[in-house]
Amino acid sequence: MSMKTVKKGEVVYTEGDKIQNVLLIQTGAVNLCLARNKKNIDMFQVGASQILGEQVLIGQNTHVTTAIATTETKYLEIPVDAFKAQFESSPQMFKIIMKSLTERLKTATADVKSSRMEKDGTPCPEDQIARVFGTIFHAANHKGEKRNERVVIDWGLFRQYSQRVFGESLKRLEQAVNILVKLKLAMYEMGKDPDDLEGPELIQKLHIFDMTAIENFFEFYQYYYFKGGKSEVIKIEDTVVTILGGLLSCAEGQPLDRFGVVSVPFPKIVDYFKNELGMNFTPDTLTRLENKGLFAKRKTMSGNNEVQLQFELKEFTGFHKNWRVLREVDKWNEKGFVDPQEPEKKPVKKAAAGSSIKCPSCSADAQEGQKFCGECGHKLVAAA
Repeated sequence: MSMKTVKKGEVVYTEGDKIQNVLLIQTGAVNLCLARNKKNIDMFQVGASQILGEQVLIGQNTHVTTAIATTETKYLEIPVDAFKAQFESSPQMFKIIMKSLTERLKTATADVKSSRMEKDGTPCPEDQIARVFGTIFHAANHKGEKRNERVVIDWGLFRQYSQRVFGESLKRLEQAVNILVKLKLAMYEMGKDPDDLEGPELIQKLHIFDMTAIENFFEFYQYYYFKGGKSEVIKIEDTVVTILGGLLSCAEGQPLDRFGVVSVPFPKIVDYFKNELGMNFTPDTLTRLENKGLFAKRKTMSGNNEVQLQFELKEFTGFHKNWRVLREVDKWNEKGFVDPQEPEKKPVKKAAAGSSIKCPSCSADAQEGQKFCGECGHKLVAAA
């Protein structure tokens, strides 16, 4: 056991972190909140003589909130194993009461969390992302007409069914569809209102080109959103999306083995990243992907000693599609709307003219005197 002190504003632990210690607050107070879209949604505050991390008693292994000190706070850290050992040595009646109270607190916390999220004014809160894209998929799948590789649904019917059956906000629904149109996963069919032939053209039908991509996205998001400790996978980093897109470009036309693994000559990848993306392909490049749960391996081929990079093409392609959608959702939450006519930001960057240094972490170009990398935030040291 150890005593720790944190200053006002310091983070004690973050949502999704593994519970390694039970914390007994001695003095001060801690605010439990939800970190959503660069802002904190407050839930409630705990103070002296209260504990944090007690959920381990009922099998919960990760924190469900973020804890931030509201004043200078001192707390005692009790390792989980020691806490459980002490708990198990307690009288049976005490253990029953403690587990009952912990379960009740868990339910109350979930209710407060749900209530706070409903009041979140963000255009598309994190807990609604899977819901809105799931609504699009199920409404189109159930009411749409299948035409070869696409599904076509009457726009009025689509809106009506989504609102009546799923209770989805029409404003949120329309902005989410705009993302699909922007990414060329869907298309609007425009036309005149039969009752107003002199009026402007309006949306008549929605054509969805890739239902599988939409289904995969909302299932992917809900899996990683609700799976404790996996939230990093759904936090978008432009550099990682660029790396993944670059590898997929290099893999075009390469054959797959029976496991769906593609092998790309390593020199081809190095040249592509240098000439087309303005990046050096370093060990850190693959580490960035590994931190997101994507793994590739280098292999020396027998016979010609050629070095190749191998990865599962379907998995990499799926992640890239999902991250493209998520990147647009982030932009939607920042701007408040989605412009389907705005071109998607291309993950390709040439070397900047006049650039004289590169970031040692991600190899992005930077200018003399620049203190931090614009891509990854790494502190830069100017080249001699």
